[in-house]
Amino acid sequence: MPELPEVETIRRNLNTVLEGEVIRDVLVYYRPIVSNDASFETKLKGQRIHKVEREAKYLKFILDDYLLVSHLRMEGKYFMDAPLNKHIHVVFNLSSGHTLSYEDTRKFGRFELVDIKYKDTYLKDIKGLAKDPDTLDLNTFYSSFKQRSKTIKEILLDQSIIGGIGNIYANEILYLSKIHPAKKGFLISKDEAKTLLTNSNLVLNKAIEMGGTTIDTFESLGHKGEFQQELNIHGKTGEICKACGTKIIKFQLKGRGTYICPKCQPSYVVAITGGIATGKSTATTYLRKKGFVVIDSDEIVGRLYQDSDVLNLIAKTFKMEAPIDKAKLANIVFHDEKQRKKLEHIVHPLVFDEISKQKQLNNEHILFLDIPLLFESNYKEFDESILIDTTEALQLDRLMKRNKYTQEEALVRIKAQIPLSKKRKLATHIIKNNGSIDALYEKIDKLLERYV
Repeated sequence: MPELPEVETIRRNLNTVLEGEVIRDVLVYYRPIVSNDASFETKLKGQRIHKVEREAKYLKFILDDYLLVSHLRMEGKYFMDAPLNKHIHVVFNLSSGHTLSYEDTRKFGRFELVDIKYKDTYLKDIKGLAKDPDTLDLNTFYSSFKQRSKTIKEILLDQSIIGGIGNIYANEILYLSKIHPAKKGFLISKDEAKTLLTNSNLVLNKAIEMGGTTIDTFESLGHKGEFQQELNIHGKTGEICKACGTKIIKFQLKGRGTYICPKCQPSYVVAITGGIATGKSTATTYLRKKGFVVIDSDEIVGRLYQDSDVLNLIAKTFKMEAPIDKAKLANIVFHDEKQRKKLEHIVHPLVFDEISKQKQLNNEHILFLDIPLLFESNYKEFDESILIDTTEALQLDRLMKRNKYTQEEALVRIKAQIPLSKKRKLATHIIKNNGSIDALYEKIDKLLERYV
């Protein structure tokens, strides 16, 4: 898809051959490509092309009475004096005898014809286009996303926030800025926003200088771009990062092919744990609401208990009949540590395997793991751990109220886990959950600031 540098290259090339030309007539071979009715051809007849301007990824033909807006979308191209073929959908016959042909193999491009008085406002007011990076001030850019949970790559591609950037250049800009593409907008610092704007202009200006990027089909009046020779990361899957020597990887982010250097654009796996009834689930629910991905080990265990092979193995190990009486099994493992270890020996490896699979599918800037038995299970595949902590008295009271347990039943379950006093020594970070839910949320938000 032509992005800002390609559209700017096309604009410059069109101006060299079209300035001052008069449109003698127009032939439309595929009607849906023009948004106006049959008056499209009538209105254009006799109109002089004064110049071609650009706004973000749109071309603006400035005529006597009209603004002709051209959006190239995926495959739109212009040719002078080209022979007619099945992919040419609009032909402008010029008074000089030359022709300007619009070719579009996918037929996604569109033309719009509006009154010339709207030439400076139409795309901004109707289409909601933002300014290009070189005219966009830092405060406007930063304030437009500092409260958003969208990823920074989505933000760079959002034409209502910053104009002209497409997938290729977003990958390059984020690489130079050393920012993971999946980082949430609200975690981007103002300094990072400044770096992003600086690198946006650096990358786009260099690409314009080299006539755009030709990876598949881009060309401007028969000329191909050369910026593909300067690409650092886009399309470089498996190649070595020039800065650090790490192998470049590719993944899909919101349907877009995304390339990163895992070392230059770091990400984090953060394990969240706690004791029973300390508020861990409340914390992870809040993180999900903020847009983060949380891999929940309890959900994985729940699915395992629907697997007939797993159930049969558990039944055989504990000499129980299928279907398993879960209440009876819980009573056994909570009152006998050796029996609990037997169950964990079956379940934990299966949970770890499933976590690994899900981690492969989720290329996040911060990926959270909800693992109640993090330290009990000796799981090690994470960068940092967060303990949702509380007092022993509050833990007991919450568990009794939540599950309708007697004090004895609640204590049995609490004592089946490593004491909170020991977990405090093992965790990277501790969040005390001794107050209200809102107070817990505030502490989580504060902790997230470390990843800004």
